[in-house]
Amino acid sequence: MKTPWQIKDLIDLEYFLHIDSEDTHPGRRSNIEARDRDIFLKVVHPRLRQTSAFPRRLVIKSWLDRRREVKMKTTAAEAVLPGEAYAETFRLLGYGLFILGGLSGIGLAIALLSYTGTTPLNISVFLGAAVFVQILLVLLLGGLLLVRMIRPHLFYSSVVYSVLSRLIIALYKKFKLRITSSLSGARRDSLAALLGLVRGKKQVYGSLFYWPVFILAQLFGIGFNLGILGATLLRVLGTDMAFGWQSTVQVSATAVHLIVKWMAAPWAGFVPPELAYPTLSQIEGSRLVLKDGIYHLITPDLVAWWPFLCFAVLAYGLLPRLLLFILGWQIQRHLLAKINFTQGICDQLVDRMTTPQVKFGDRSKAPVSSGSNKKTAPISQKTLTRHENTGVEKQLIILVPDDLFDACEDKDLQNVITQAMGGRITKTIRLEDADMDDVAALNRLIPAGPKNSWTHVLILQEAWQPPIVENIVFIKALRHHLGDQTPILVGLIGKPAPSTIFTRVTPTNWQTWKERLMTLGDPYLRLEKLVHGNV
Repeated sequence: MKTPWQIKDLIDLEYFLHIDSEDTHPGRRSNIEARDRDIFLKVVHPRLRQTSAFPRRLVIKSWLDRRREVKMKTTAAEAVLPGEAYAETFRLLGYGLFILGGLSGIGLAIALLSYTGTTPLNISVFLGAAVFVQILLVLLLGGLLLVRMIRPHLFYSSVVYSVLSRLIIALYKKFKLRITSSLSGARRDSLAALLGLVRGKKQVYGSLFYWPVFILAQLFGIGFNLGILGATLLRVLGTDMAFGWQSTVQVSATAVHLIVKWMAAPWAGFVPPELAYPTLSQIEGSRLVLKDGIYHLITPDLVAWWPFLCFAVLAYGLLPRLLLFILGWQIQRHLLAKINFTQGICDQLVDRMTTPQVKFGDRSKAPVSSGSNKKTAPISQKTLTRHENTGVEKQLIILVPDDLFDACEDKDLQNVITQAMGGRITKTIRLEDADMDDVAALNRLIPAGPKNSWTHVLILQEAWQPPIVENIVFIKALRHHLGDQTPILVGLIGKPAPSTIFTRVTPTNWQTWKERLMTLGDPYLRLEKLVHGNV
């Protein structure tokens, strides 16, 4: 089941996910979970009865459509969502650049075709400004795209890239010191978290947001070439113009004829020979010699060049831009189709929709017993947790710190995991202090190879202890060990109580961990509260 996405959809998705992630008020947080669960049961699930899996693209797109619908109903009529604002801006820029390109092409053509009636126009100048420059730009662009596709790392190791990178880094450090010197520690952490968020989006979407700019550039080029063609045809049809060629270098008419014939190869088979390019005799008859003047030249030879010039602009200017425009759209569609929405924030959204709601009798109590809940969903848990693209239930490896391992009973941990995000624990690993400092221990804890028995890795952490350097280093090493897109979860619990270690996380502790982990810029790293209904 294919679910088409557009860039404006991604922008609205990020907008709504950002709003939800920033709202940490306990009451509103509970409403968000109930709202997403309700969307799944009433909107998404009825559409999935004929499939054994929950395609993420369809689930999240259905959620997004519902959020848009509710948003537009509950806001003013003139309110515009960010995605629609982007789409409208893109359309206006497209029209504007197309018109600007056309006006630029008209201006260039008028300047090149200024004819006084005494000296024929030099076709070398016209070809150089209107055709050859464009050919060089297209070849350069095509070469860069080809190198990037074949050897993506070659570009990053080039001397030019290295110089530019160092310059940008130096400028960034210079301005960073000026900016952060006037900020408090909390604001500096927020800034670092924002930069990490930007890096994370780049890792998820890659070069996707480059292609709209590429497409707009081609629209300018299309307008530019249409402007040149239109102005040239109008000048030729409306005035009596003469074209010729001359060069300081002694070039024979035969050599020029061969060059012209070679250039006309793309269209020579589709148009009459007399229009495709000038004949050898016409080329000889239109050669300009400064000392001889133009009175000895005949009109048929002087007007034989304009069809060739128009076809050259069409073949080497307009058509390449049209092809690049189509290529840009196709690559953009391909990149949109490749997005699998498995990053942490989308993982949380799917869990909120597919995990049954849990009701608590009294939220004021700090410890939450794993047995004091009531599942209200009419759909079986086995069905609900099969929300991955493959239809496989989420299966977790849990890394438990040494000081929590003895107090962390398997049954209670499984209940907490089920309530918080769904899924099944396949293995619980004791994470000793020495393992945190020894990256090589990861091969022993989680052997490398196909992950056929687990889908996610969760690190249990006490939120009241702020993240230290060792925690961050271990998470980075774990990411390097597991790969770029393996889901890693950091499950937070509060300060242990006499009856249980699974207690609520305070908003302050949550914010501390959240901002610190966001600085890593890892979109597939997810922070989760392990006590259901906890904010």
